[in-house]
Amino acid sequence: MTILLYDDAIRALRENDVPILGTTGATEENIKQIQVRLGVSLPPSYRKMLSDFGALEFGTKEFYGWLSQGIDAKFATNVVYTTERERCDGRISGAMVPFLTSGYGPFFVIDCTEIGLDGEAAIYEVSPAGYERGKDRVADSFGAFLIEEVDRVLQTRDDGHEFEEEITSPSPQRTRRYWKERAKDFE
Repeated sequence: MTILLYDDAIRALRENDVPILGTTGATEENIKQIQVRLGVSLPPSYRKMLSDFGALEFGTKEFYGWLSQGIDAKFATNVVYTTERERCDGRISGAMVPFLTSGYGPFFVIDCTEIGLDGEAAIYEVSPAGYERGKDRVADSFGAFLIEEVDRVLQTRDDGHEFEEEITSPSPQRTRRYWKERAKDFE
């Protein structure tokens, strides 16, 4: 099901003429290397993104993934480099894989400890201070998260704000919810 959500998201981008940028698609061997290095089993919809695009960019969204420079590339968009750095800093657990920054502090991770029957993992928004300071579940899978991001980009474009800085800003409701939840970190 979530592979279908992933496919629907990519199809929607193409049908709406949103430019999609990728790096070099990862091979099955590349994906195995990533999983071994990170010590996790990546969910099917994220593996499909790695295979199709390597790293994915559309609108102002830049999803971390595989780069043509290989597993040791020292770039923020290399999912291995970013994951190892965030783990070393204690901002994520050993089973989390970051794949996108919010643009307003928090970042998004795949939590590979929460695997559903379909093999998909939960997606969390993590506090800039790290997962122990706060995390909110935002989607049941990478595919479900991706379709929401695509819908947001398309809606913003339909509102006349094609890929302007404004679209990276969260809604006032999301900002209020975020800071209300973060206030609990200091109680």
